[in-house]
Amino acid sequence: MGKGGQGKVAKTEKVADEPLNVYLYGKSIDISKFIHKHPGGAKALHIFQNRDATEQFEMYHSPVAHKMMQAMSKDAPDAPAESAVATTDIGRDFAALTKHMEDLGYFKADYADEAFKLFLTLMPGFIGARLLHSGMPVLGAFLMGFSFYLSGWTSHDYLHHSVIKGSSKRMVHWNNAIGYLLGPLWQGYAVEWWRARHNTHHLVTNEDGNDPDIKTAPVLVYVRNTPSIARALNAVQRWQQYYYVPVMAILDVYWRAESIAYLAVRPFHKHKASWLLLAIHYATLAYLFQGKMAYMALMMLVRGFLTGIVVFATHYGEDIIDGGDHKMTLVKQTALTSRNITGGYMMNILTGFISLQTEHHLWPMMPTAHLSKAQVLTRSFFKKWDLEYRESNLVECVWYNIRALRYEHLLH
Repeated sequence: MGKGGQGKVAKTEKVADEPLNVYLYGKSIDISKFIHKHPGGAKALHIFQNRDATEQFEMYHSPVAHKMMQAMSKDAPDAPAESAVATTDIGRDFAALTKHMEDLGYFKADYADEAFKLFLTLMPGFIGARLLHSGMPVLGAFLMGFSFYLSGWTSHDYLHHSVIKGSSKRMVHWNNAIGYLLGPLWQGYAVEWWRARHNTHHLVTNEDGNDPDIKTAPVLVYVRNTPSIARALNAVQRWQQYYYVPVMAILDVYWRAESIAYLAVRPFHKHKASWLLLAIHYATLAYLFQGKMAYMALMMLVRGFLTGIVVFATHYGEDIIDGGDHKMTLVKQTALTSRNITGGYMMNILTGFISLQTEHHLWPMMPTAHLSKAQVLTRSFFKKWDLEYRESNLVECVWYNIRALRYEHLLH
C-alpha cells in the first residue's frame, strides 16, 4: 500500500480499532474510522501514517473537508515537533505565496477559457467520426485519437475540481459529473482507476514504493546511472533506450485494459455508472469503426503516443525520492521531481497545460487559465529559496528519459 512515516510498508488490512495517525496542522489525528470513506482512497492515508500531510491536505481539500478535519482534530494530541514540514521557514513562505495567489484571484474560474478548451477537445472527435466514412479515414482516425488525447487533460482538470468553482457541493458535483462524461464515456477510462493512480501520484510524486505512476518495469527500467540496475537488465531491457519512443504508442491499449481490470476486481454495484458509460463508449466505437477496425487501431496508437510522450516528459526522467518520511516540503519535492515543457501558449494548449507541470503540482485546483501567471511568481520563489526550476523543450524532455534509461556506459 505504500510506505508510511517510519518507512515501513503500510498494511493493506488494518486490525480493528488500530489507530492510524496522520499529522495535520501540528496535531496527530486518528483517521482510522474515516479511512474507507476517504474520497481519495485509503492508500494515501496509509502513506502519510505518522507523517506531516498538512501541505498535501491544503492543496486538495474543500472548505467542507477543512471543517471535518477541524472536528476530527478536536482534543487530538500534538504531533511530534520533529515531524513538522509545513511550519518550516520555506513551508510558511510557500503558504504565504499560495495566499497571495488567492488574493490575486488565481483560483477563480475562467469559464470562457474552459468553454474554448472543451470545444477544442470535442470538435476534432466529431469531425473525425464524420471523416471516417467520408473518404478520409486516416485523417478521421487521427482526429479522433487527438480528441481522446485532449479529453484526457480536460477531464483531468474537471476531476481535480479546478474548473467549476462556487460552493463545495456545486464544485464537487458538477466537476465530477463532467469529468465522468469526459472520462469513461468519451475517452474510455474509468474515473476510479484514474483517481487511484493520479491522486496518489500528486501527493507523493516520484516517491519510490508510493507513487504508482513511476512503476514502469519490466518494460522500462530507469537506470539513472546506477551500475547495479544496469547489470540486472535482461536481454530485452537492454534495448529500452531504443524502443522507449515507439512503446509510447501502445499506452492507450494498456491504460484501457488496466482501467477495466481495476473495475473488474471491485464490487459491481459500487461502480455501475462507470460500467454503463464504458459500455456506451465501446458500443459507439464498434459502431463508428465497423468495417474499419484497422483505423481504430490507428486511433488508439495516435492517442497513446501523444499522451505517453507528454506524460513521461514531465516526471519520469527526474529524481526518484525514497518513500517514507523524508521531511521534504511540497515545493522542494516538486522542484526535484517535475519538469515543465517550454513552447509558450501553443504548447500549453496542445498539452492541456500539463506543460506547466510544476505549477500544476503545486496548485492542482488552480484553473489552467491562471497557471502562466502563477509561473512568474513560482520562478521568483524558486530563485529566492535556491531551488532549480526545471524546464526544457519537448525534444529535450524525451532525451532526459532516454538518458535515464541508458546503461552501456556503466558496464565498462
